[in-house]
Amino acid sequence: MASLESSRKITCQLKPHEQTYSFLQALKLNKVYIIKLSTNKSGTTFMIYEKDIPKVRKIRKKYRIPIHFSRPDNSSVLQFHWSVLAGLLGFILVPYICSLFLWQISIEDESDERQVKLEQELHKLNVIERKSLKSLIPDSEIRQVILANNHDLSWIHIKRSGAKMHITSVPAPVIIRDQVDETAPSDLVALRKGVITHYDLRSGERLVPLHETVKKGDTLVTGILKQGNKNLVVGAEGQVFADYWLEMSFQLPTKIIYDKFVAEEVNILQVSKPWKAFKKEQSLEHLIEMFKSVFRVERNTIFEKSSVTVNEKWIEEAFLPMLRMRTASSLSSNGKIKDEKVLHMTWSNDTVKGKVLYYMNDNIAGKRPIHQGD
Repeated sequence: MASLESSRKITCQLKPHEQTYSFLQALKLNKVYIIKLSTNKSGTTFMIYEKDIPKVRKIRKKYRIPIHFSRPDNSSVLQFHWSVLAGLLGFILVPYICSLFLWQISIEDESDERQVKLEQELHKLNVIERKSLKSLIPDSEIRQVILANNHDLSWIHIKRSGAKMHITSVPAPVIIRDQVDETAPSDLVALRKGVITHYDLRSGERLVPLHETVKKGDTLVTGILKQGNKNLVVGAEGQVFADYWLEMSFQLPTKIIYDKFVAEEVNILQVSKPWKAFKKEQSLEHLIEMFKSVFRVERNTIFEKSSVTVNEKWIEEAFLPMLRMRTASSLSSNGKIKDEKVLHMTWSNDTVKGKVLYYMNDNIAGKRPIHQGD
């Protein structure tokens, strides 16, 4: 019987602490049987029965006293079956492995058709669900490809949150023109000055030959066809493309301050603090926390304030391509920019002003209703 009791005894070691006496008194009041109590410069040592460990831990938390449990044979108090340990590792390891893959892609767009188109473009770029995050192409490359294939978009916001990716498209500004009755027969007239390059008509008769210059308001295609001595009103439908010049002005500060994305910091194996806590108190709670810290992945997006001093090189290499892309987004799907010229740039103490001339080809035709008596 004595050997059985001896096998169940636990050695408790306390470092010097001002609450040691109060702690021991609390153990006594809670009917914890204390054996072989000894005190020296290195701390206090005593023994208890293993059944009283929960009481000791509860009281220890109240007095915030670090305590180390051990058996007389120096073996650990905490004992685990391999099946329990394997289950615990699996519980932690599976979420860690899952966090290394992209599990959800969401697209926010005003048009359902364009949303489907963006999904197809992402698939071509191999940006798909259940794809390793490490193997995905950079966000800047995704944005560049999407904007190049969708001129009606001015920007693409890409936000990553763990294993999720959210894409939001920003439509380009829509050019609002005078409203006309689309159902009424109309002529096609020039909305700006240009040189006619080609027609894309569904009905109507051309009035202006190719390569001829027209000015704003000129009738390009008539919707009235002559049939013998009669005039047949059919209405003009289609597009008329022309080359023309478009002047754009800009004004920038000479110094631009912005938030720069530096990196996404990934922290793993953050075991220092949990290990110190476990050494102070070998409890199941601290052991679980230590195992979790081994497989925990912490992701932090790092930004820093950065500035750009605007000079001619920066304007040519960075700003003008963005201005060209924004200008191209205002064109029709078949429109294009053929050439561009910087007319002038004026520098002052804190601003730079300039003008850019674009040589473009796009539809310049708009509808003008045919009135009675025409």
